[in-house]
Amino acid sequence: MLSYRHGFHAANHADMLKHMILCLLLRALNRKEKPYSIIDTHAGAGIYNLDSAMSLKNQEYRTGIKKIFDDERLKVLVPEFYEVIDQLNKVMDHAYPGSPYFSASLMREDDKLTLIDLHPTEFESLRKNFRRNFRINIQNRDGLEAMGAILPPTPRRGMCFIDPSYEEKNDYISLVKALKTGLSRWSTGIYVIWYPVLGKLKDHSKNLVSDIRRLNVPLLQAELKVTAQDEVFGMCGSGMLILNYPFGIDKDISKIMPLLYKDLCDDKGEAKLKILVPHP
Repeated sequence: MLSYRHGFHAANHADMLKHMILCLLLRALNRKEKPYSIIDTHAGAGIYNLDSAMSLKNQEYRTGIKKIFDDERLKVLVPEFYEVIDQLNKVMDHAYPGSPYFSASLMREDDKLTLIDLHPTEFESLRKNFRRNFRINIQNRDGLEAMGAILPPTPRRGMCFIDPSYEEKNDYISLVKALKTGLSRWSTGIYVIWYPVLGKLKDHSKNLVSDIRRLNVPLLQAELKVTAQDEVFGMCGSGMLILNYPFGIDKDISKIMPLLYKDLCDDKGEAKLKILVPHP
């Protein structure tokens, strides 16, 4: 399926959780001088115009960036997040960065970034947006299938960021299979998975978390529901699963979760942070 375009959802509440945690992970990687690799399997366009027709259709940015933009406590805890947004908006008004732009902005000279997207339009946008950056390799292919071909990366230290659209139920099964393949080829890599929390009759998040937990790899979960879970419709929240999570990242995330809850959730929402499989 090639119908999904992240431009319709850019800067929503899910992006706030996703990209703040990404910034904290990049900070953790940057603490050591040794170079690293980042693989972004579902990169999207990389940059989104919040004045575009796609963004304005549902104005999902009102559920996310608009609510936290002036939070001074979050600016202290995750300054990188706000600095990257400010940097982008100096060259493009009312823009929001996707995960490729956060990674490209916060990585260092010797680090490498691989951006993958199957959608032809998103791929062309990636090529346009990052055409001058020699550290970035851009590929037009299925991101989950690519994990069986391009892992382990060089440098071998690093992170695989996985953010599928979950348009089909099989996407969940394919993701777990891809993780098993990835871990067999690159057991020391950090794997970061975003997932949606949908209406109860369509939600597969609990099964996904359970399946990944059974891989018995160090695993951290952060989940934010902005409102009560409906029986059928809508995305009420989302979560992040971090396999081989860096030491101390749970403490960093624990500082931002209460603030994201306060800014983004109504009185029926909830936030949780759990170590599901501890480091040995």
